[in-house]
Amino acid sequence: MRDVLQLIPLAGFETEIGRWLWALEEVRRQTLDSVMDLDPSTLDWAGAQGNENAIGSLLYHIALVEMSWLFMDIFERELPSEVVSLFPHAMATEGRLTPVLGISLDAHLDRLRRSRGIFLETLRGMSVDDWHRLRSPKDAPYQVTPAWATFHLIEHEAGHAAQIRTLKARAHRRANERTQAGLG
Repeated sequence: MRDVLQLIPLAGFETEIGRWLWALEEVRRQTLDSVMDLDPSTLDWAGAQGNENAIGSLLYHIALVEMSWLFMDIFERELPSEVVSLFPHAMATEGRLTPVLGISLDAHLDRLRRSRGIFLETLRGMSVDDWHRLRSPKDAPYQVTPAWATFHLIEHEAGHAAQIRTLKARAHRRANERTQAGLG
């Protein structure tokens, strides 16, 4: 039997919008598949020198960026309090992602699930005309449509999903090398 590869618009949205949201959900599925059953040491591994973004930090970043684009860019307002409470850490410090370490995989997955639920629910009912209407986010040097913002979020998460898979493979390889060398 052959796989059926098709894009089916997410139910409950205008068809055009539903197609893009399906793609957003597909990238999230790939991210989640990449992190299933990660142990805490792999989740927090920040590269051999300890100066890279850990997988947990990337998961936090993915969710926070999604909320930032949704509220600050698409809806041109500050993050609502229920969203702020999901993100106790700043997005970045000193030009790098803020390290978000020592948090369970379940907590990261719950944050991703909740932020995506907020994203989809907030966009529910949007018309295609509104989907293509330019916004001028406060203090931003650009104008943006929800369509472009969603494209960017797909691209953003896909890039970080690849980064996560690479970090995971490197962390496992390093752990195996340490075990074989008798370093535990």
